[in-house]
Order: sequence, then structure tokens, then C-alpha cells
Amino acid sequence: MNIRIVLVATVAVIAAILFVFIVPWQGSDSTKTLMNAEPYVKEYSLPDGTKPNALLVDTNGMVWITTSDPKNLLSLDPQSGVFTNFAIKDNSQPDTRRGNSTMVWTMVQDLDGKIWFSGLGTQSIWQLEPGTDTFHLFHSESGAPFQMKVAKNGEIWFTTLRGDTISVIEKFTDGNYKISSFETGNNTTPAGVFLQNDSVWTANIDSQKILQYRVTRENDFVKNITTLQSIPNYNATVFSSPTDLLVNNNSIWLTEHGTSFLTRYDLDTGKLVRYPTSQNHFHTTTLPFWIRGTDHPKFLWFNEHQGNKIGYFDLENKTLTEYSIPSVPKDGYLTYPLNISQDPHDEKILWFSEWNTDKVGVINGHIPVPFEIVPSKKEITLGSNKLDDTINMEIQGDLIHSSTVSLNASSSITSTAELGNLTVRFASDVVNLSHDRQVLLSLHNGGVQPGNYTVGISASDGYVTKTVFLNLTILNK
Repeated sequence: MNIRIVLVATVAVIAAILFVFIVPWQGSDSTKTLMNAEPYVKEYSLPDGTKPNALLVDTNGMVWITTSDPKNLLSLDPQSGVFTNFAIKDNSQPDTRRGNSTMVWTMVQDLDGKIWFSGLGTQSIWQLEPGTDTFHLFHSESGAPFQMKVAKNGEIWFTTLRGDTISVIEKFTDGNYKISSFETGNNTTPAGVFLQNDSVWTANIDSQKILQYRVTRENDFVKNITTLQSIPNYNATVFSSPTDLLVNNNSIWLTEHGTSFLTRYDLDTGKLVRYPTSQNHFHTTTLPFWIRGTDHPKFLWFNEHQGNKIGYFDLENKTLTEYSIPSVPKDGYLTYPLNISQDPHDEKILWFSEWNTDKVGVINGHIPVPFEIVPSKKEITLGSNKLDDTINMEIQGDLIHSSTVSLNASSSITSTAELGNLTVRFASDVVNLSHDRQVLLSLHNGGVQPGNYTVGISASDGYVTKTVFLNLTILNK
């Protein structure tokens, strides 16, 4: 399959499945959920058929969860474990929703505390006032938001994916709102959006580009957007279905859906560095999707649609921690963590939805990982005169839940994070920390194309996986 259409195909398939699983809840009620807690992750069970996607932690700590039923919204109180169902209805006007709203992909809280969300495939946007549990319905001619972001001045910007537009919601002084839309070009398919001063950045799936737009205003309202730069600025394909992005210190961090990479693009040099996720037991491409981080992040969170893990990338040390999702569905092995939400008061607390298990989970990133991988070197050069190299690795720390860790390797040589023609061998794939912490790692070049790559060396105790990265240079023969 052409990787440019992986996301759209995935969305279509999931939407079709969700349509079958719609559960007709009636009225509004509260129920206490069952909780499952492991060292780093706590899960909350929702009613069968919920199929949660978009979720949001509001400023009061309440977790809002969208469901497979377009007429219902859930709230979860993490302290009591009580969730409440709300019927989505605007009593002041008839429901004019167009299309089948089977999946909500995004939800935000504005500066007034109001919550906004919308079902993909419709032309409607909902607003909720949490204090009064009142819903308001707005019409969006360009289509429903796929991702929304709230600017510091209160504007809400969103992409429409299939609508090939970027739109903005603005508030009048009388409390009313207007929605303006701007075309991005045919078959651009904008997904992720990032706001920076007077710029709007988008990750575009079909065009395989990152776009930066300048926003111009008139009388304090958005008048137009104009393209500042297109990355890459030539026709060659560089990215593979970019879905989300974050700009920090003149670098663009992006997820390339259809691959197993978190990618850094240097705006000064145009250099790409791809950080592969760890290999999983299912031998699937992990499909990183959304990115979350603060205004000045020290790390980034991202979800892996097919990795059964949530990633936590340290920007200073360039290390990756992946938290395993405890639950697996009854009819398969992929939980599909479709969405993530960072706690607005604590950047190390992340919530995620489990579409295939009817659960939501929360990760406590404050809990230290009890082991580290320390390689003797991180720079490897192989060529025609040197096909092999070895590295001494030390596994430091004390395991709390297990006395052993398992080792594996991944790379940016292939889009699936597999090793291709590179062979990586450990003296032992399992390390018992009670008596053996030194591991010899060997690498052999069996025909990798010349270039610069990243090799991930991972250790896992079953609950969490820690990965360090080696810089691999393959010279011309």
C-alpha cells in the first residue's frame, strides 16, 4: 500500500467499524468505573461499545471522553472513578448535523473554560459549558476539525483533513463566534496544526509537506493566511505521511504515520534525524500519530497506533521511554490508543484512549524507570574496509518488578524500524541484573545503502522500554 494513503484508509476502516458499534445510551447517568493499575499506568474501564477516541483533561482535572455514539459524551472524575454520561443536545436550536458523526478526533478547552469538539465527517462543531452542562451547536462550512489548537489570544485553529482547509474560530465582544476557513490546496490533507506567534504550521499527509503560514489580521480578526515556507521546498518526497508536529528551538518534531519514526527536521540545515520506536512482539509498524508538549518542552509525548505503547522522548538526552499498555482486546492484540491528552497542570501526566478495549488510561511519568542503558560509544562508522564493529553496553539500575530485561534493536534504515541489511547481535538477548550487567553488542553491514542512520538499542522489563540511540554512518564503497 502507498504509505501516503495509510492514514486515510485507517480512518475510513475505523469509522466503518465504529458505525456498527454505536450504543444507544439514554439520558444522563453516573457510574463508578473499574480500575486496573500497574507500575506506571492506571486504566479505567468504560461501558462496552464505548470505543473512546478524543479525550481531554480540563483545567479542573476532569477527563472528557468522546464515544462511538455521536449523541453522548462522557466525563470521568479520576479521584472517585465515577464517570457521567451527557446527552449532546442544543436545546436552543434543532440538530443540523450533516453526515455520520462516528469518530471525534480532537477536543480542546478554550480560555473561557469551554470545551470544543466535533465528529469527523460532519459540518458541525459542538461547544460545552462544563459549569452548566450546556451544549451549543455551530455550523462549519469547511467541515469538522481533525485537530484543534487554542492560541494564546483565544483563537481556536483547526485542520479539516479531507476538507483541505485551515479554519479559525473567533469570539466577538458580544459573546458570539465566527468561523473562517482558508484553502490549503487540493489533496493536501492537513492533519496536525501548531501555533507559533503569528504563524500557523500544518503537517500535510497527501502532499507530504510541512507548511508554515503567516496570519494577517484586520480589526483584531483574522483576514487571511499566506504561505511563508513549504518543507521541503522542492518536489522530492522527504516525509512519509506526516500527521502531527511541534516546533521547538528551530527544529520541527513530527510523527510520520505509516512508519515507526519520531522525526526531527533542522530548519537551519534541512537535516533529518529519525528516531525509531522499539520493535514489538507483533512485528507491526508502530504508526506514531499525535505529539504533545508544552510551550518550552523538555520532552515530547506521542501515541503509537499499532505499537501498544505510548512514547516519551527526552529532548535533551535523546532517549526514548515507551510505556506498555496493559490491556489487550478480546478479539485481537492491538489496543489502538487513538488519542492522547497532557494534563494542563502536570506535563508528566498523560491520558490516552484505548479504542479497542473500551478503556482510558493515564501514565505517571514522575515514576523513575529503574534501569538505564549506557553504551561505550554512540558513533559508529561502517564501510567497505570495515563491515563490523562492537560496543560494550552496561545496564545500570535495580529492577523493582523483575530481575531481568530483554534487549532488542531497531533502526531508521527501513520505515518499519527493522534493521534491513544491518545485523545487530547481543551476546545475550536477556540480561539478569542480579549477576550480569555487561553486554557485548556487535554490528555487521550486510549491504546497507550509504548514508546516515539511527540505531535504537532497547531494554524492556515488560512494563516499560528504554531506548538509547546510536548514530550510524555507512560510507561509500
